[in-house]
Amino acid sequence: MTTAWEQAYLALRRRLADGTFPPGAHLREEDLATQLGVSRTPIREALRRLDAEGWLRVVPNQGAFAAEWSLPEMIEIFDLRAMLEAHAAEHAAMAPTPQGLAALRAACEAGEAAMPGADLAAVEQISEANVRFHQTLWDMSGQHRTRASLISLAVPPMILRNFRKFDQANLHRSLAQHREMTEAIAARNPSWAGAVMRAHVQAGKAVFLEAAQETGREAA
Repeated sequence: MTTAWEQAYLALRRRLADGTFPPGAHLREEDLATQLGVSRTPIREALRRLDAEGWLRVVPNQGAFAAEWSLPEMIEIFDLRAMLEAHAAEHAAMAPTPQGLAALRAACEAGEAAMPGADLAAVEQISEANVRFHQTLWDMSGQHRTRASLISLAVPPMILRNFRKFDQANLHRSLAQHREMTEAIAARNPSWAGAVMRAHVQAGKAVFLEAAQETGREAA
């Protein structure tokens, strides 16, 4: 049985994921407590966890705000990830383990099982499988500083928000690239693994930029 703060956490995370609370929105404890029918104590606990996971940021004496990233920040993040994740993929391919390969394939299967990604729950499942895939690859690389840097860059809420912009063709392409990277690592081919990872991250960047341009045209 879930506790009051866990229920509040799940409810708030879903609202952050589906855009009910858009980037930059001010989340006031008293308002949230009223909306969810709980006291402010579980709301406060839920906000702490959401802050730790990157869903929001807590500003002293001001409160909590839904996380947001500027266009230049997002472009920099994608470009850094392309370099660092390619490096990680190359090293993962140098000494793959049976356990690591099994974990990569399990993450591929979990993402594929949620296709065609027709609703938010399915997209969340694909996004979570994506995070597991990438984190497994980072662990396999043995590159501890690279892994630490990528943890700070690949924030799950940011990944989920970008996944929500993917159409079915983009989702299929992303999952197919996971499969190809897995095979490249199993084949102990660093250059192949690194090349697929660079293309993978840059394709995600292209989807993000296209969506950003579309939003700009709508606002104009």
